[in-house]
Amino acid sequence: MVPLLKTEPRFSIIIPAHNEQDRIESTLEQYARAFADSEIIVALNGCTDGTLAAVERVEARTLNVRHVEIPETIGKGGAVRAGFMLARASVVGYVDADGATAAGEMRRLCESLETDDGVIASRWVPGAAIDRKQTLLRRAASRTFNLIVRVLFGLPYADTQCGAKVFSRSSLELAMRHVETSNLAFDVDLLFVMKALGLSVREEPTYWSDVEGSRLRLGQASRLMLAAVIRLRLRHSILRLLVPVYDRLFPTRPVRVKDRYNILVMNWRDPKHPQAGGAEKYLFEQAKRWLRRGHYVEWLSGGFAGGAARDSIDSIPIRRVGNAVTVYAAVPWTYVTEFRDRFDVILDAENGLPFFSPLYSLKPKLCIVHHVHLEVFRKHLPAWLAYPLMLCERTIVPLVYRNVPFVAVSEDTRAEMNAIGMSKRPVSIVYNGVDGDLVPGPKAPLPTILYLGRLMPYKRVDLLIDALAEVRESVPNASLVVAGDGPERPVLEKRAERLGLTSCVTFEGFVDERRKRELLQKAWVLVNPSEIEGWGVSVIEANACGTAAVAFDVPGLRESVRHNQTGLVVPKDAELAPSILSLLRDSALRERLERGAVAWARNFSWDRSADGMLKEMDKAVVGFDRSLVEAKR
Repeated sequence: MVPLLKTEPRFSIIIPAHNEQDRIESTLEQYARAFADSEIIVALNGCTDGTLAAVERVEARTLNVRHVEIPETIGKGGAVRAGFMLARASVVGYVDADGATAAGEMRRLCESLETDDGVIASRWVPGAAIDRKQTLLRRAASRTFNLIVRVLFGLPYADTQCGAKVFSRSSLELAMRHVETSNLAFDVDLLFVMKALGLSVREEPTYWSDVEGSRLRLGQASRLMLAAVIRLRLRHSILRLLVPVYDRLFPTRPVRVKDRYNILVMNWRDPKHPQAGGAEKYLFEQAKRWLRRGHYVEWLSGGFAGGAARDSIDSIPIRRVGNAVTVYAAVPWTYVTEFRDRFDVILDAENGLPFFSPLYSLKPKLCIVHHVHLEVFRKHLPAWLAYPLMLCERTIVPLVYRNVPFVAVSEDTRAEMNAIGMSKRPVSIVYNGVDGDLVPGPKAPLPTILYLGRLMPYKRVDLLIDALAEVRESVPNASLVVAGDGPERPVLEKRAERLGLTSCVTFEGFVDERRKRELLQKAWVLVNPSEIEGWGVSVIEANACGTAAVAFDVPGLRESVRHNQTGLVVPKDAELAPSILSLLRDSALRERLERGAVAWARNFSWDRSADGMLKEMDKAVVGFDRSLVEAKR
């Protein structure tokens, strides 16, 4: 029995294994003895035979062997990456499961690392010894492949494919950030990246023995290997734009191994935009959390007066192009000229119009939809503009995005999308979150009604101002605070003046997070009179602050406001005033709804939203090119 390790393992040895039931048990017994002070990690890669059972038998007899099981066949590189995620030692090696490199020889390689970043075993340098040679045909194929690798990549090694390699953990960690390949070209990709990073990798003569039982057919393996290295060379050159085309002509089924993503957000506005609203908050709050989890995020959006072309918000780079009119032409051009091939996944936000990213990017992507805009277009835009936009959302978007997964922010939005056939596949939902610092606080001494949001025609704040006039007939000390800005503000100010409500309607304009929290806490009721919402972020924010809400029975709001539990839902053709009055005058009702509101808001958090969207990204990337994604966030 191998003694229990009392300290950190000296070495971590990763053994990738695919259907090795006949050889793995003896190999592991040998390695467990030779590496008694180390850990042996077996990465089971899409095994369909008895390999798992064989490994578990060894685990039952030893204390330094463990395994990770990967159901998909993701290649040697994917299995090595999975093992590396579990490795604890400062020196990490990987070796083939067939036993061609004896355990003692692998131990010698590990101990010889010294000051180098890596040591790779070689069968073709002076001092190497081969106990049992490969067939002449296989040796010829090996030498031909090595020549191709030397020509294409300039690697100085005589043997890139020998199955035993050892690296310092820090060097391997640095290189793995840039290695994407996990098929037959994995070793070449790794060594080429290490060369590009200036890391020192020494070739060491080894003692090696050919083991019978190889599952690779020489002809098929040679063709796949050649196709894989040509693709790798293209990806590491100025011709990398041709890789998607190459994948169509010569599919090598590359496995891109990603435990962290480079994420590009395409949204028409960024959080600093004067008209930024819930759609921007939705993605930005998640983006901050993705950044903290180790992912990289950039934001590509439209420009605005006073906004720098390049900016950074909370360590997220912002690139602004075009303006409110030209952004949908400027974003594609900027992507192709500046952003192409730098990202693993694109989040294409549809705010009436998406950016039609499938027309100029073959990267995995998600299309984010807050609500369907057909009725908004029809009611609030001139016919010459409304009908082309309606045609686009109903017909062109489903066509262009037919192979792209959609994410909605509510059940109502999903139902609207399904009603017009926007997506041919099931639409996922990732709900909005709520800030953790939004908590109940003291209420204003006098009845206070709050509206929080952008001032746009479809938000129908005019109906709320009209309702205030009626409310004050019964509650004369009631007042309204309108927090937010937008093109409708001058119209609303004139309406309040015309109704003689200037003294009891306060237009706060844009408010920062501190002031927003204060207003939400003080309000007796929040009212959202919008004719449509994707979800109703302000409703849940008010709920978190212990404030009940009143809203119309319209998409998004009828889902975020739970009638008679967290607020009141008003029939869409009814008057607002009676519901507002019932909350202002009935303290028992108001307090009951406030308690329900706080409990309801606890179901939502930005951490939960960020995790949900990451899972959707995982599915998009895996479905695109079969990837290994770290399970633990």
